[in-house]
Amino acid sequence: MLADPAQDKSLPDALLFESANAVCLLDGGADVRAVAPHLTRIDAANYLHAGAWLDRHAANVPCATLLISTMPLEALAAHLSSFVDVVLPDHTIMALAFWDSSILAVLNGAREDDTQHVRGPVLTNGQKQALLAPVLEWWYWDRAGRLQSIDWNANSIGDASALIPPPLQLNQHQVDELVEASVPDSVLYYIRLNMPGLLLRIPDSAQYAFVRSQILNARQYGLEGTGDLVNYCCIALAYGNSFNTLPEVAALLEQVKSKVLTFDDLMKNFPRDVPTVDVAHS
Repeated sequence: MLADPAQDKSLPDALLFESANAVCLLDGGADVRAVAPHLTRIDAANYLHAGAWLDRHAANVPCATLLISTMPLEALAAHLSSFVDVVLPDHTIMALAFWDSSILAVLNGAREDDTQHVRGPVLTNGQKQALLAPVLEWWYWDRAGRLQSIDWNANSIGDASALIPPPLQLNQHQVDELVEASVPDSVLYYIRLNMPGLLLRIPDSAQYAFVRSQILNARQYGLEGTGDLVNYCCIALAYGNSFNTLPEVAALLEQVKSKVLTFDDLMKNFPRDVPTVDVAHS
């Protein structure tokens, strides 16, 4: 299991039962280890305890993924650690957080997961084979709390000596896809930070899907900047997800689309007689 203490501070200790041990994937002191991913062995002696803990926590918070490998724990941790750093087109180094379930799915693809904004795979076949070479299967909990597996056939590896050595080098399209995958989460983060009351109208489990759908709507009018996307979603939360179909609003949005108005102009001229959504969702 790959545990993420940044998502749940009780990890990896919460899963270190009598026969378990964990290896940190990142180098550093206690402050680094406190938020760094840990590879933890789940064997027969702690399988039931770990399963019960994961059922209670991992389906609600993306704090762990499950993988099967015949490689010893320390060797597998060393292998995964070597793929943490990737090289960007401008030759800078970036950490690739594949222990995050949403990034894992985007990198490798997960055909059964319809909750992802970017479906993937972002990695090329060669990059994917290099990363997953010692892995037989890898599962994660999706945004709906369902256990999913990444698209991976361990038998697809041919000559292991021909695998791409780390660090992986990402092209601009891959970087753009990873950035795009984070957009709904970023927009939702800013709404929660600045206008949390608007989200009370939508259940927690539905907020990501709502924001994602409104981002797609906003882009029909040429809106791309984070600020405009956040504001568009806030208006949709306040006035309903069909606010853009109201004739007086639709006329303003067409002017935004044609660049006659900015979205800030639209907000200043938003019709005052449009009712807000007052009924809370349940």
